[in-house]
Amino acid sequence: MADIYELINQKNKLPKGFVYKKEIKGKTYFYHQYSLNGKKFSHLIKDNELKKLEEEINKRVEIEKQIKEMLGKGNRNLVLSNNARRLTGDVLSKDKVVASFDNGQLISLNEKLCPLIIKRTKSLEPFLKCRVIDSGRTNSRLLKKALNITESDDALVSLCSYAVSISDDYWFKPKHSKLKYEDVCFNNDLFFNLSLKGIMAVYPNRICLTPELTTGGGYEKGWKNNDGEWWLYKVGTKNEIFSELFYSHFFELIGLPTAHYEYDNGYIRTKNFATDYNFEPIVSVAGEDDSYEHVFNVLNDIDYKLAKEYIRLCFFDVVLNNIDRHNENCGLLRDKNTGNIVSLAPNYDDNLCLVARQNVLSIDTKEGFLKHFANVINKNTLIKQALKECNIPCVERDVVEKCLADMPYSVDATNIVEYVMFRYEYLINIINK
Repeated sequence: MADIYELINQKNKLPKGFVYKKEIKGKTYFYHQYSLNGKKFSHLIKDNELKKLEEEINKRVEIEKQIKEMLGKGNRNLVLSNNARRLTGDVLSKDKVVASFDNGQLISLNEKLCPLIIKRTKSLEPFLKCRVIDSGRTNSRLLKKALNITESDDALVSLCSYAVSISDDYWFKPKHSKLKYEDVCFNNDLFFNLSLKGIMAVYPNRICLTPELTTGGGYEKGWKNNDGEWWLYKVGTKNEIFSELFYSHFFELIGLPTAHYEYDNGYIRTKNFATDYNFEPIVSVAGEDDSYEHVFNVLNDIDYKLAKEYIRLCFFDVVLNNIDRHNENCGLLRDKNTGNIVSLAPNYDDNLCLVARQNVLSIDTKEGFLKHFANVINKNTLIKQALKECNIPCVERDVVEKCLADMPYSVDATNIVEYVMFRYEYLINIINK
């Protein structure tokens, strides 16, 4: 199905106006009437042009109806209620209340089903601020202008879309609101081009329910609905796109969980991997401290399996020079019905690994990132034991070479192969000592 931008482009290529006929001296003539720059024009239509013109005008009328229908979806008032501003209301999982707040103060909590960050902090604001667009992104400012959002507080910006997110079923319902989940879950991607590319198009005055307002991260990005499936598109340099694609394909080849990334016309995209689960970032349980030892211990207290999955991911982060595995760039998947943590979320968001910041990678045991992780392994016997038990896949040179062959951009292939194999074998030797 065509999106609104495609429909607008199709409409603009078709003739405006309408066809009418005149009887002159017993003979019928057909005219095309339309307006251009505020002036009306009328031209006689040749007999051999009438059928095609009528078909094109009828097609334009149908497209305009489709555009109007799409613009009518998600039509919510941008003005926040007093209760929303006071953070008074309920956090729900779909239509089930899982936490209630009065002026931002927790008054009741469903510990099994509530968001983990609320369970940890007993507060609403951290939950809201974890699901808001990065105000530093240029296109986020354009989006707020298009939506007439003047709020500067991240919590209130999140509430402009009721804190609804693509990656889970949670949302905030202000006190006295009669809305249901079906009223607030996203049903359009009208602001995709604005959020991703900074391209303004024709927008309704009152649309605010957009996944763009609750999607964080410092890179320009946008959600697009492709035949009922949500895909996140992201801007990046050639080296960043190469690096993210490589990490994803590498994990697929060695059989580890990862979001699937694809190259698409100058952008990188990935399908929402949390359709069947609620996704929650590690910050929800571990806070801001993203040291290996702290996060490992927090997850180990929940389930040793999670701790092993996490430290295995960190192992490959070091192998592939992914310096950006902070606590909002790694997560957990929870059962929507029981609230149980099912697993670590699949690997995602690796655009700063490998050659993202340097064209040639240094093959050296003294490199800081590699040395630091090696020290952690040597000093922490529990982490070292977990790495021995977590079934780190065997990596051969042909795996790295196959990944390189699938990339849309070329890099120094010899350097990549030698770099990855050197770091992998170096760490494996330390673990097995």
